[in-house]
Amino acid sequence: MAKHTVELQSGDKVTYWSHNDSRKQTLVLIHGFTGTHEGFQYLVPLLSDFRLIIPDLPGFGVSPLPHHKLTLAELGKLLTQFIQKLELEKPNLIGHSMGSLVVAEAIRQHPELFAKELVLASPVPTPIKWIDSRKVGAVASGLYYSASHRLPVVGKRLSTSKPITKFSTNLIMTTKDVEMRDKIHRHHYDNLNYISHIGWYKQLNRQINRTGISHYKSALSKFDVLIINGDNDAVTPLKHQKKTADIINAKLITIPEVGHLAHYEKPTDLAAAIVDFLR
Repeated sequence: MAKHTVELQSGDKVTYWSHNDSRKQTLVLIHGFTGTHEGFQYLVPLLSDFRLIIPDLPGFGVSPLPHHKLTLAELGKLLTQFIQKLELEKPNLIGHSMGSLVVAEAIRQHPELFAKELVLASPVPTPIKWIDSRKVGAVASGLYYSASHRLPVVGKRLSTSKPITKFSTNLIMTTKDVEMRDKIHRHHYDNLNYISHIGWYKQLNRQINRTGISHYKSALSKFDVLIINGDNDAVTPLKHQKKTADIINAKLITIPEVGHLAHYEKPTDLAAAIVDFLR
């Protein structure tokens, strides 16, 4: 594993980690909202036949936030600049959760840069409607980020609150393994150290809830897309993934007895699905 930092055409800096640099086929893994490259650490040893490039997206982890109104479209543009800067020859993209939207944006803007096989793990499927099982979570997260942004003193405590983080993580974890639950909580606590701008988190969270990979039908139709989702995923429910798979003509694989955190809880199953698809 090696850590690198590059300066993009825009002047923005992105830090990334590379693994298995001697391998021919390259996978670029894009993390989800509030996440970092570390979310993929359990997948890395299971993908040893591939060269892995795993960045912290701008505004997350140790990659600086360019400005406080950065959009998904701009994140997609920065991802294409990142691919061009590293002179990667048609890498395969793997996006998790919000990372699926960043990947879709990059493909919409510059499809010629990427391999035709695309993997979306627990992607954001569709916009959240008023009558939607996801609506309660969307409202709660919106209120949380609004309060964290607007309240001068209390807001800082809210945004870095371990009890709130633990509660929200418990809602999406499915594993009963005490050791794994503890590891996931520690990973999510670590992410609290990398909050770049809570007002931007609020804005980006709102944008995520108002879109989905279903919006990228025309861009994704030229690609072979695999959607991988847990059958107990409350964040990106399976019923929405089935509809979206039909809309964008994607293959859908379900991992049993897991939710939104298959990359932590069932990395072996997730890696096996990725490898089988890419081969």
